[in-house]
Amino acid sequence: MIEKIDHIGIVVRDLDKAIRMYSQAFGLELKMVEQLEEHQVRIAFIPVGEVLIELVEPIGPGMIQDFLTQHGEGLHHICYRVTEINKAMAQIGKTLRLRDTKPRPGGAGSMVAFLDPQSTFNVETELVQRQREV
Repeated sequence: MIEKIDHIGIVVRDLDKAIRMYSQAFGLELKMVEQLEEHQVRIAFIPVGEVLIELVEPIGPGMIQDFLTQHGEGLHHICYRVTEINKAMAQIGKTLRLRDTKPRPGGAGSMVAFLDPQSTFNVETELVQRQREV
């Protein structure tokens, strides 16, 4: 069901500044930047081995802006890659509470769903089904 850790999400105030820091300090290369109007965010994917760092900057009101206001910048979520998100949600939903009742569009043409963090020891957890590699 779960293939691997897909990405680690980090909320930032300034996406361009964060991209520069990861590039200059760690020598990592930016893979892509995308704006998701429906989520009111700009995101950047930076590969580290097989795992991606997803930098997330709010561009308007929503879950990410709320997180930034309440907690400041920092670690936001861990995301697990699954082969078939509907099947994964049905299986995981037998044991854990789901925040999303059905998958929704995510970055890079993916489908995503979030779990209720209260059922995962207060860890914001995302599932992703990718149509293509980032």
